[in-house]
Amino acid sequence: MKQTIVLIALALVLVALKAEVASAASTIETVKNRGYVECGVTDRVPGFSFHQADGEWSGFYVDFCRSLGAAVIGDAKAVRIDTYWLDALEGLEIDVLHAGSTWTFVRDTTRDIEFPGIYFFDGQGFIAHAQLGVKSLKEAMALTDVKVCAIGPTSTARSNLTDFITKNKLQWTLVPIKTMDGMWRAFFGSRCDMAIHDRSSLAAVHAGRLHDSDEFIVLPEVITKEPLAPAVRADDVQWRDLVAWSFFVMVAAEEFGVTSANVDEMKANSPSSEVRRLLGVEPGLGQGFGLDDEWAYRIIKQVGNYGEVFARNLGPKTRFRMSRGLNNLWRDGGLLYAPPIR
Repeated sequence: MKQTIVLIALALVLVALKAEVASAASTIETVKNRGYVECGVTDRVPGFSFHQADGEWSGFYVDFCRSLGAAVIGDAKAVRIDTYWLDALEGLEIDVLHAGSTWTFVRDTTRDIEFPGIYFFDGQGFIAHAQLGVKSLKEAMALTDVKVCAIGPTSTARSNLTDFITKNKLQWTLVPIKTMDGMWRAFFGSRCDMAIHDRSSLAAVHAGRLHDSDEFIVLPEVITKEPLAPAVRADDVQWRDLVAWSFFVMVAAEEFGVTSANVDEMKANSPSSEVRRLLGVEPGLGQGFGLDDEWAYRIIKQVGNYGEVFARNLGPKTRFRMSRGLNNLWRDGGLLYAPPIR
């Protein structure tokens, strides 16, 4: 009898928990009610996410934050951006992280985090003081007593560096630094001879040092593959899908030739059913999210397609002069493509 009562009580508790979860507002509803998206980025990575002197944020990752404001609220400016990392997601401090976090097995399987799509294919490499006298990784590997700064204790950079030193039996010393800012202060303050990070970020930071860039060199090689992705909590599949598709529609728009400049003309005149669905002419695009059908149209109109975002923040006409490389569309030799808009 007592066991029966206990089982009934447990069943009632489970039903109550399920009801509580079911009644909890989704992230999309929370964002609608709040009026803006809480977005985390990494500060001081010019071209990717940079907090300017006037208080405005700019960069590749910042534009992806703004795409969600355009989709859910109708205004790309309806975002609140600050410096956060993965723990802020689990602590419910932010809705999404656009900070160049690497999608790894351990992060994906041991933390309450998901990575909805890869929007930048990168690899980790090194920046060195020019006075070290090396122009390639091979030359650096021949040196002894080299101090290398890496963010720690749990970053991919630190574990990659440890593996690289061990595998190649190098006489290098790892200098662990807790934060990104701390690492750059340590490196540029000559506490270490080299620093390791995503090569795109190294190139961006190097290009941003207009007064002394000749004193440093970004080595051309990479030692890892780094699939950089937005990150969300694993408790809201609908929000994960929206973050993924906010990126995919920007890639699809580039494939279809839809830009922020011609989106209205394409919306009015395109005969393509995929383009018409993408831009909300044919119904259904917002059904799964509880949004209107023009959420993708707003992203393209207010933020642009993927190619526009890349060119504006990182491309040949910026001081970073990055080539697309693996981040080209599939038809142009890259790895980017979107699932069909159907």
